[in-house]
Amino acid sequence: GVHLDRDELRAVRVDLAGDVVAEWSRPLDFGAGPEAVAEAAVRAVARVSGEAEAPLPLGVGVAAPGPLDWRTGVLGRVTGFPEWEGFPLREVLVGRLGVPVVVDKDTNAGVAAGWRPGGPGGPDGPGGPGAGGGDARGWAPDGTALAGGSSVYLHVGTGIGAGLRLDGVVYRGTRSGAGEFGHQVLRLDGPPCRCGGRGCLEVLCLEAVARGDLAGAARVLGEGAANLVALLDVDRVLLGGRVVAGAPEVFVRGVRSVLAA
Repeated sequence: GVHLDRDELRAVRVDLAGDVVAEWSRPLDFGAGPEAVAEAAVRAVARVSGEAEAPLPLGVGVAAPGPLDWRTGVLGRVTGFPEWEGFPLREVLVGRLGVPVVVDKDTNAGVAAGWRPGGPGGPDGPGGPGAGGGDARGWAPDGTALAGGSSVYLHVGTGIGAGLRLDGVVYRGTRSGAGEFGHQVLRLDGPPCRCGGRGCLEVLCLEAVARGDLAGAARVLGEGAANLVALLDVDRVLLGGRVVAGAPEVFVRGVRSVLAA
């Protein structure tokens, strides 16, 4: 699997039981252009395949910033990176790797992983507020995880997005655009966002992170999470991404306090 973030590439190789047998990461400039990033992904797959001393994998899953069409693997107009619009990432990687490739939005991949057996929201997961595996942390109103239930995964990194799992199925929307959580407006007269709007959750939260106010960032994230919980009546909220991983308890506590109010 390969995660293409705006400034970092991470690759892992897993066996058929889902256990990681090799992993690698490196800085990435997503703005270097689609061809350069695709080539970096190919090299990353070769790197983890070599470390595992095994042949090419049976398939490759790629998590990338959205919006994108998961059916075709073609990217849309990624905020801040207009050069990616229309790039057939899956087709290019299939041609260079020679194995099946699935491309999905990073937040959709996150919510799917959160509900795998043993994952923080999955049927064998640890359950309860603050429980989680890997870099994901969770909140549930009754402290339980439901195998066929609903959840949202909120990813906080260089951007902010959401993955939705509704009634046991990842929900992507009619045009694969569901989950643009970071661009809901929380302050009508707020600071400008790189999307062209003002007062978006993303700019409010990440500005708080930049000035070191993690508790404030968590409260902003909680406001957005509360909107989703009220709208969708989900069973569980999962938090992940590098920003959350750096202070997981601060974010779980802050989001939970808003949800419980």
